[in-house]
Amino acid sequence: MAASLLILAGCNKINHGNASPFDAVGMHPESIEQLHKYQVNDAEVQQILAAGSAGMTEQDCVELVRIARSRDRVFAEGDIVAGLLGAGVKESTIMELVRLDELNGYGGEAEAMHLANLSDEVILDVARRRVKGEKVLSGARLAELRDAGFSNSQLVAELDRGITDQQAQQVIAHHDYAAGGHSFVHQPRRR
Repeated sequence: MAASLLILAGCNKINHGNASPFDAVGMHPESIEQLHKYQVNDAEVQQILAAGSAGMTEQDCVELVRIARSRDRVFAEGDIVAGLLGAGVKESTIMELVRLDELNGYGGEAEAMHLANLSDEVILDVARRRVKGEKVLSGARLAELRDAGFSNSQLVAELDRGITDQQAQQVIAHHDYAAGGHSFVHQPRRR
């Protein structure tokens, strides 16, 4: 990685036919050619290398650039992708977040949600609801529900049902009250 960054420092664009940072990290010539066609700049190269170093396949790295270009943008989300991969989010989930155009505004929260043991399915359900403009519980509130005993599949079901913050807060309060020893517990009679 350090060697590829040194190579990167000396070039503004990937020059076809010259050694590139992608060569230095072992990227296949077909992928390098595709990236060359997109005329990736230095900053994009760094972001592609960040995503690739974190475990993103080179095919998906090329796809990330293609999607950015289809939106008339440069690819600048490699660090976000690396964070999500580092948190254990599946590559397919990340690619879906990219397709939904939710990586920039939601990537950090999605990473935190996964670190709080919320599943990729919950993360994607929240992202899809955000895209539709629907109200959705925050990652922190979902993590609290998870701590209150909801499974990931139950969380998805509640999101699909449209659980409100108020309803979620009631469930959490009930859980906290019961956890504090305020619920009834059957005690066997002493003889």
